[in-house]
Amino acid sequence: MEILVTGSQMKQCDKNTIETFGVPSLVLMERAALGVAEEIEGYFAGQGRERERSALIACGHGNNGGDGLAIGRILWQRGYETTILMPPGNGKLSEETKVQKEILSKYGIAITDAMPSQEFGVIVDALFGIGLTRELQGVYREYIEGMNRKTGLKVAVDIPSGIHADTGAVMGIGFRADVTVAFAYAKLGLLLYPGAEYAGRVLVKEIGISRHSFLGEQPSVFALGTEDIGLIPARAPYSNKGTFGKVLTIAGQKNMAGAAFLSGMASYVTGAGMVRVFTEEANREILQALLPEAILTTYGGAGNQPGQEENLEKQLEEALSWATVAAAGPGLGTGKRARRLIKHLLKKAEIPVVLDADGLNLAAESPEWLKEAKAPVIVTPHLGEMARLTGSSIPKIQQGLLQEARAFAAEYHVVCVLKDARTVTALPDGRAYVNTSGNHGMATAGSGDVLSGVLAGLIAQGMEPGQAAPVGVYLHGAAADRQAAEAGAYGMTARDILGGIRAVLHSKENREAKEGRK
Repeated sequence: MEILVTGSQMKQCDKNTIETFGVPSLVLMERAALGVAEEIEGYFAGQGRERERSALIACGHGNNGGDGLAIGRILWQRGYETTILMPPGNGKLSEETKVQKEILSKYGIAITDAMPSQEFGVIVDALFGIGLTRELQGVYREYIEGMNRKTGLKVAVDIPSGIHADTGAVMGIGFRADVTVAFAYAKLGLLLYPGAEYAGRVLVKEIGISRHSFLGEQPSVFALGTEDIGLIPARAPYSNKGTFGKVLTIAGQKNMAGAAFLSGMASYVTGAGMVRVFTEEANREILQALLPEAILTTYGGAGNQPGQEENLEKQLEEALSWATVAAAGPGLGTGKRARRLIKHLLKKAEIPVVLDADGLNLAAESPEWLKEAKAPVIVTPHLGEMARLTGSSIPKIQQGLLQEARAFAAEYHVVCVLKDARTVTALPDGRAYVNTSGNHGMATAGSGDVLSGVLAGLIAQGMEPGQAAPVGVYLHGAAADRQAAEAGAYGMTARDILGGIRAVLHSKENREAKEGRK
């Protein structure tokens, strides 16, 4: 699990390391510069391109610029033909950057303020760091435009200039990096779009700032990694189908049996022991063929026509009494029956509920249902559904994914899984997770239905909703990545993601078996 920080948090950690623990700022700067220089050298060595030893280092006046000056000096000492690009104005230099500039002067390394016309093996952006909050204009904009046009390897120091450290917003213009070398912790803006597109591959370098520098103020935003799949409970060899929980899938109006299948099947492939699908009678034959492993409870048949449905809530309560967890909403519709089901579910359920798709659209009409729910609820809105739930606009939500998810989770005391290219999971206590797995192949019908089933399947096996949500989101994306690696992301379907889930969990089993043998 990786810690993610805002710009202000990183500045405070940096300050605490220097002032509380006495680590000199120049020591941190030298370690940062060395980390970047080593990545550059490693890249060219790995490409068999050691001869392309020329570098353009663009430096600002702040400490990010000081990092750049130190990087330029280290590369020059290692034989690179180094050009330092820096705007005029010594009076604006930070103290550390002044020191680094004096060192360059003593070595005889020249600094220019005019963009060179030639190409370079590597272009390093050290113009602005995490403190930038305004749009870039003037000479800095010209520098970034010039660097973006060049063809060499583009490396950003800590964060690409022009990218907001907290939101990933582009402030007028942004440096388009192939690689960003971040120091101590990744900044949120490197993972959230559009910043993630500008950051390229993100590498985090340890420079001497550790968790001790938070001084008791614990971080609250994280990103999961492959190792966190191990949080999914191990399977006991002495077990039966009841051991791994019972999922109630409330899904599928007429002509939407596929949504019920995808959600229910996802719970099975994630490891749930039993699945019961609560759906319209019209879906019976389809689901019996698609998902014969599931138990069916249907409504709306010949003996249960509109006006004769006083038993609908009773049917639901009986199904809930059987289940460990409920997943509700995929393909359910927003008619009167669906409204009755979702209202009664949130009012009566004493088991965790995963609320998705049409379940969210119905809750948006009556948000008090969420506040009145007795059981833990996970909501899984995409941007359009979130806009309906909050009354906000999609652009506003996109610009503040983390803030929007956190605010909703706190107000309604739910786990909020806000789905986008970077899905954000927010817990009521303020903790949040930015997901880094997945790819564009997931932008396909049914992908969200699969996620609802994954989350329910993990809860069925004993995971708490607050843990199951970020782990399930990561597993869902990792499954799509597995499929993309084997067959490409183009044309990926929700069924493909189902296959990927089994493959990822199989790898987990293999790792655990090897560790057990050791």
